[in-house]
Amino acid sequence: MYVIGIDGGGTKTTGIIATYKGEVVAKATVGGTNINSTGKKAVQAELVKLVTNLKESAPDDFKQVKRVFAGMAGAGNTSNQEALKIMLLSLFPSGVNITIDHDAITALYSGTIGRPGIVQIAGTGAITYGVNQIFERARVGGWGHLFGDQGSGYAIGRDALEEAFKARDGITKPTLLCELLTKHFGKDELPDIIPNIYQSENPKKLISSLTMLVMEAVQQDDITAKKIIQKNGAELGIAISTVVSQLFTQGDKAISVVLVGGLFSRYDILKESIEQTIKEKGVRVEMIFPKILPAGGAVVAALLEEKVDIDEFFLETFNRTN
Repeated sequence: MYVIGIDGGGTKTTGIIATYKGEVVAKATVGGTNINSTGKKAVQAELVKLVTNLKESAPDDFKQVKRVFAGMAGAGNTSNQEALKIMLLSLFPSGVNITIDHDAITALYSGTIGRPGIVQIAGTGAITYGVNQIFERARVGGWGHLFGDQGSGYAIGRDALEEAFKARDGITKPTLLCELLTKHFGKDELPDIIPNIYQSENPKKLISSLTMLVMEAVQQDDITAKKIIQKNGAELGIAISTVVSQLFTQGDKAISVVLVGGLFSRYDILKESIEQTIKEKGVRVEMIFPKILPAGGAVVAALLEEKVDIDEFFLETFNRTN
């Protein structure tokens, strides 16, 4: 039996054909397929390209595909899920079962390999998503940068700008962030950076990228930068603790939390504030990182849909053949 796992993101989409043992026989990557930001016609074009590439790479195996699981950005509501499913149904024979789900599921299973747990995604945005032993789900955050991405790269970058301008105006104490921001944008004075941000093609992404300056300031012992990290790390800790309390009965076993996203490349800096907050909430977790690609997590989800047990050799086989 063969399955296809698809991880659909805002900038790229990856599909994998794999056996029930985790052997990868074909892999393809195309452009973004977030239906909210890309649009239905563009998404459909990318999905056609993806499936065509997979079919051409392994035509005989493609004919034996039984299940497709697609974890898609923007598939958090029923109408988008239905639209995406219709697109994929047109690309496969009638006997193929297709499941469309939130891309947080594929991210979760990239770390837990199908076991219950929580995924904390923190990049430009942030979302906390969990699945327990009886497949109940809970979610905190991920509602967009205007009112729901606490603890994200965008939130940290926005806080850095706010605190830098407060310091510049004399409201708060001086901070190294003023110097780092002006240097980063190649300007002499802090107000000169404003056009760069407001006239940017993607202000949200630009502001999120300023997280690296906050991390640099922390390493230079800047008090303001430390407070920003403490605040946003605590937000992530609160979100994780909330999902734990909603889904799990705390026993002796720690709950696995998969850390996904660019923000966690500096988990060494975020670690203390996140874990201290979780400890104060009285829950026990084990922080882990992905073991396979998110598209591999989609393969795991497809196999679980087909009631296939994920054995101890799956991970080794997948990573060896990917």
